[in-house]
Amino acid sequence: MSGSEKDHGGVTVNHKQQLPRLRRIEGQVRGIQQMIETERYCVDVAHQIDAVIAALRRVQSDMIRDHMHGLVQASVASNLSQEERQRLADEIGSLIGRIV
Repeated sequence: MSGSEKDHGGVTVNHKQQLPRLRRIEGQVRGIQQMIETERYCVDVAHQIDAVIAALRRVQSDMIRDHMHGLVQASVASNLSQEERQRLADEIGSLIGRIV
């Protein structure tokens, strides 16, 4: 089991493709700080905050989707005990509950 699998409950995932998106979000947050420093119109600032929140939700959604994909693959492809299959199913249920 690699470090990645160990850190993700036995599931292989790679979230590094999210880094460029997170860097863009970081730039958006710096832009919001600048807007506040220059006393921009509150509604404009609020729109930018909404955009950052939406972008973070997309990152979260993609990460959960990838993790769930890994869980399903691990469950189907492996010779797992019933207890381990139940743990994976419980984790999927928990992830679905988090995003619904």
